[in-house]
Amino acid sequence: MSLSRVRTAIAAATVSLLAACGGGGGDETPVGSAPAPTPPSASAAPITRLVVAGDSLADVGTFGLKATVQSASNPAGYPIYPEVVSQQLGTGALCSYFTSSDEGGSFATRPACTNFAVAGADIVNPVVRDGDDSPFSLKKQLESALSANGGAWKPGDLLVMDAGANDAAGLADTYLGAQRGGATDKLVFAALLGQQLSGSTIDNALSQPNGGSVAATLYMQQLARTWWAMVKANALDQGATRVVLVNIPDITLTPRLRDVVAGAATDLGAGGAADFQAAVRGWITTFNSELAAQAAGDSRVVIVDYFGEFTAEVAGAPAAGLTNTTQAACPATVDFPQCTDAALDAAPPAGAVAGWWKTWLFSDRFHPSPRGHELLGAAVLRAIQAAGWR
Repeated sequence: MSLSRVRTAIAAATVSLLAACGGGGGDETPVGSAPAPTPPSASAAPITRLVVAGDSLADVGTFGLKATVQSASNPAGYPIYPEVVSQQLGTGALCSYFTSSDEGGSFATRPACTNFAVAGADIVNPVVRDGDDSPFSLKKQLESALSANGGAWKPGDLLVMDAGANDAAGLADTYLGAQRGGATDKLVFAALLGQQLSGSTIDNALSQPNGGSVAATLYMQQLARTWWAMVKANALDQGATRVVLVNIPDITLTPRLRDVVAGAATDLGAGGAADFQAAVRGWITTFNSELAAQAAGDSRVVIVDYFGEFTAEVAGAPAAGLTNTTQAACPATVDFPQCTDAALDAAPPAGAVAGWWKTWLFSDRFHPSPRGHELLGAAVLRAIQAAGWR
């Protein structure tokens, strides 16, 4: 099963549905409605439980695996970043609340589990994939987590979540399709924008020079506000005193987006491909900046700068214990169930020895290796420590 999703087909199907519903689905809210600060005493209780929401980065097994290198000898696999955090905090093993045996066609639940993350999830899950009624929606995950915990959060709870990378990747794919294609591709792009922006905002943006990128920037800004509204409604307004938000890394540095940028050079030229990469990076920066603005002044919230951490890992690989930050360890011809440590050790790159993959940053073309998860887990723990929560 492929856990990285290209959403052009979903967005295409959304065109008619959005038209039938009358246009954009997101309210464009003003910048920076400041939250009320919380006294430090509100988070004085020791952390006794970890609750997780997010996408494949945080999913410990909704579909029976983790989006990283698999362990051939240990069914529990290598720890991904929430498990690294849980191990250090002593909050116990994590298990997936949602489970699916048919790649997300239907879901069962395990009420005792506190990891609500689902691989492939979006902040704004398309209506053609059941929208907010599906665990592929961050809103559904957070609502389910709140309900499963009795409608209120306890003083010992720590909530950790990541989101937005899949939204950004889907936006990048659809934007590039509109740049390369014809009228239908442009409608697909407009339909995706309509999930967050009003028709008039889209029309105004698209009428400007480089209007597609302008519209995408507005989309990502609104997407950050939408995520914050979900966090506020389902966590902060319900008694949560410790919430960790992991922002979006620079996905243009992943093997998947590097390949997309290289492919764009064929149609758009080297300059156009460079402009595309810079645009995607700019959209993500806009999202992260807006998220930080929304959370500013709220002592209950810590934002982990994964964008900065991830960029530094790629730029300074040896300092991070990395020897490769551009390629995927898993062969392109296999999916995660077959990408085991034993299989990788049995077929090392030329000149490499067993365990070579342990110092690579990427497992497949879009997801971290076990070492990548160790680094992110350490960043989350540093942020928690800096906030005085442990």
